[in-house]
Amino acid sequence: MKLKNFFVSTIILLSWKALACPNNTTARNENIGGKPSCTLSGNHLNEILNLKSDFSYVLEGDTRFGGDNNNSSILNIEPGTTIYGAPGSFLVILRGSKIYANGTSVAPVVFTALQRENLRPGLWGGVVVNGNARINNCKPGTSVCEGSDEGIKENVPLFGGNNDADNSGKIKYTRIEYAGYELSKDNELNGLTLYGVGSATEIDYVQILRSADDGIEVFGGTVNLRHIIISDSDDDGLDWDMGWRGYAQFVWIDVNNGSEESNGIEADNLKSPMTAEPRSNPTLSNVTIVGHNEKNPRLFSGILLRRGTGAQIYNTIVTGTFKVACINLDDEETFRFAGTKAENGVVQTGTKIVNTLVKCDAGNNFDEQATDLYPVSSWFKGINNENANQIVDPKLIDFYLPEETSPVVGAGKVPVVSGSWQFTPVDFIGAFSPYADEDWSLGWSNKAH
Repeated sequence: MKLKNFFVSTIILLSWKALACPNNTTARNENIGGKPSCTLSGNHLNEILNLKSDFSYVLEGDTRFGGDNNNSSILNIEPGTTIYGAPGSFLVILRGSKIYANGTSVAPVVFTALQRENLRPGLWGGVVVNGNARINNCKPGTSVCEGSDEGIKENVPLFGGNNDADNSGKIKYTRIEYAGYELSKDNELNGLTLYGVGSATEIDYVQILRSADDGIEVFGGTVNLRHIIISDSDDDGLDWDMGWRGYAQFVWIDVNNGSEESNGIEADNLKSPMTAEPRSNPTLSNVTIVGHNEKNPRLFSGILLRRGTGAQIYNTIVTGTFKVACINLDDEETFRFAGTKAENGVVQTGTKIVNTLVKCDAGNNFDEQATDLYPVSSWFKGINNENANQIVDPKLIDFYLPEETSPVVGAGKVPVVSGSWQFTPVDFIGAFSPYADEDWSLGWSNKAH
């Protein structure tokens, strides 16, 4: 009898252990999303935390991994895991630490709001990654340029350094939904914020859905992006400044619900001085930006390049309705760097937009300034623009591009770059292939927006 009771007790103990929340999380004694739930919160120093998909997780408050290049930690997230952000919560990966959100095409990692009714932007904070790559917001000659995270007001983390090949981990097949909580008046976080993140970090197959501020904001660094969907952000879709020099390919930006003066892409080098080095000058290929200004008359531009930024943009479609222009260059230093002749006779080559179709339903295809002192021809080389009305507006057919008879097919030519990260060779322009069997959004993304 005693032996039988021993076996029964052992089985119960083993079952309890099998269902126990991972170390350094806390059981909540409630099911969320059909799974037992655990709380993830606080500072995680010098640890490896593995979030199993057997549980749902509730993110509470200011949750950080690692110290600042000390007591480094690793956050591993299994495929199919959902993390629910409570109001005011946000996740920060500090310099020297890593996140591995290891989703798959059929079992993505999802960061979403704990609130499940009346879903809207700003129900929780978002995901922040801090790295050690170079930024430019310091005085010339500063040996190690560092910045402090905007939005976070207590124990503000630092970012930046001298390691452009820094590795902050991997975020793959991941959705970040309804983020951008207002921490204080006019002070929201973004869906995904990348501060000084280095090129060894992998950001691939990521969707930002309905963020209250920007979808993705990149502050300097050399991080590369691939297979990105940014849907219905309240502010800009993709925002960069402080010297971002990374690459991006296959980017869909659907600008719709904005309550701010929104742009598909808003790009800066630095507010002052606009010539700061390293210069913002990323290379983008296969981007589609669609503006739905009929729902939001505050949408300004499809692409806004300003404050001295450069950009190498290939194989892109900008369409829909924008109040100002589909493509808008602002500030004299931006034009000078884009390829116009400077006073000293030196011709800059900081911006190129090539193999690109621009078709605005209202406003201008290009900013008016670009037709005067600084001609569009100095930086824009489109394809078949006189036939741009042949393209079927992508906003009418989910994420699909036009049929193979469209001028987008056969017009694409990706840039050649040095290093291990390479652009995928394609012959079409825009974020998606016109062939349904090549739709990279299937299975893991949320198209219901």
